[in-house]
Amino acid sequence: MTTTTDPRAGGARVEMLVQMGRPERALDEVDEALATVPDDPRLLLAAAWVRLHLQRSADALPLLEQVVAAQPAADGALYLLSVARQNTGDVPGARDAARRALELDPDDARYHLQLADALLSGRVRGADRRLARERIASALELAPEAPDRLAQAARLWSRLGDDDRARALVRQGLAVAPEHEDLLYLDAALALDASRSAQGYSGVLAMNPEHAEAGYLLHLSVWQQVLRLVEMPVLLVGAVALVVAFAMSDAHVGSVPVWGVVVLLWTGVTALRVLPVLLQVPRGLLRRTLHRTPFRGGTVVAIAVGWAGVLAGLALLYVVRDAVAVRWFLVGLGVVLALTTVTSAVLHAAMFTQARELGYLPPGTAGAARIAALRASLRGAVVRRAVVLGIVAVVVGSIGPGAVAREDARPVAALAAVAYVLPLVVGTWAAWRVAARQRAVSDERPPVSTAAAVRAGLGGAVLVLATILLLLAEAAALAALPVAPDEHDADGRYVQEERAPRDPGSAVQECTGRPAARLACLQENNRVRQEELQERMGELDVPTIDVPTFDVPDLPDLSDLQAPGSTGQQTP
Repeated sequence: MTTTTDPRAGGARVEMLVQMGRPERALDEVDEALATVPDDPRLLLAAAWVRLHLQRSADALPLLEQVVAAQPAADGALYLLSVARQNTGDVPGARDAARRALELDPDDARYHLQLADALLSGRVRGADRRLARERIASALELAPEAPDRLAQAARLWSRLGDDDRARALVRQGLAVAPEHEDLLYLDAALALDASRSAQGYSGVLAMNPEHAEAGYLLHLSVWQQVLRLVEMPVLLVGAVALVVAFAMSDAHVGSVPVWGVVVLLWTGVTALRVLPVLLQVPRGLLRRTLHRTPFRGGTVVAIAVGWAGVLAGLALLYVVRDAVAVRWFLVGLGVVLALTTVTSAVLHAAMFTQARELGYLPPGTAGAARIAALRASLRGAVVRRAVVLGIVAVVVGSIGPGAVAREDARPVAALAAVAYVLPLVVGTWAAWRVAARQRAVSDERPPVSTAAAVRAGLGGAVLVLATILLLLAEAAALAALPVAPDEHDADGRYVQEERAPRDPGSAVQECTGRPAARLACLQENNRVRQEELQERMGELDVPTIDVPTFDVPDLPDLSDLQAPGSTGQQTP
């Protein structure tokens, strides 16, 4: 191994090796150089920097403390110390180090941005957000065209919730440096279109296969679309079950084609949302993602079965009219839902397992933050879906008794409702387990308060209870599938109610065709009916009734009459 005792040369070589994608080799060389010159501040800073790059902030922290204690004004020492403290959960210490660095050199844009970053970490107050905005503005005044500073400022504006300003900074930076890696990554992360984001992440990884954030977000993007491919059949099959429940009767079977078209359009819109994103993903990555699942090739089969069930269900809506055949149709939908539910639950858990195995959820603060964000997203999705199911239940229940034509379709709808929520609960459980494993091996474990521990315990208990209740509901719905003959078998064949026959002598015609022609036809029918009604009224023989007259005598003028006892005087 080639080594050097020159601190300047050693630091330069470390930076070169990291840029070449060989950080472990850089760490070995800088540690060997430190063994020769243990107190050299440049080598200590280089050793700390490469450890930060390897996400070993806890190992970098004592090295940086040593440099700052000896030379507080050493180039970048306080800046790196602030970063290391922030990564290890010491937010107050990170803010203090950034402020000290800013006092030593107020003209360095990095220090302004690092202070803003520290202010937006941990518990953020309104005053912290205002000061962070001021630091970002100051940094951009000092370095208005520096791509690195523009990228960091864009990240901070995004954390502040102003994505529009972040996109503007990214575009400004790309105009100066069109191949800047971080700017290209942010351009993909801030894109409003999911397919464009996937394309951007793929481009960043083509430039740098070791880009952790791009790899992680592309991983999530792929999994999001794969899970959507599994979850959407659940909703569509549930919609088919509701159509059967309300429309499979002699009175309402005529509305089946209309509702079938609605579900078919929904299916098409879903496919148009998912396929463009998957087409932007490298085929090898998609193949590896699917084959790393517990089902391996079975995942593809399960997805195919789910969508085949949707398409078959839509086709059978137009064909099946026999009551017994409808019952077995419902049983088939229930089997598809059960298979899809299991697949979706397994895939939600596999998403976190794969992310941990691929290094996208590393031990430490960064991995913990990602897991926390995913758990929060899943909890929010569970709440939203529970609200949607509640609204649907209220609407269906308010239709009134007797509106449901096929009671045996309710278990299928219940299976769809469980499948809509259960996989998310399983995913939340998987995220909790991965977080616990990562904390167990992490050397960056911030202290946890008693209140936080109690909340975590209560959350785990609620999660277990919700999982048990959903599994019981799933089992009850499966047991209630109409496998055995029921009262609907005697309904025979459903037929659309015939219209009342038209009068053969009437000029009223059946209105079909294009909307404009149909409207004109209806107007003509109304005119014809009015004329026919007038003709029939003219043909009626209405008898004449003579009304006798009476002579009424003239009444006398009573104005001159007075009441008895009246004197004609007014009372004052």
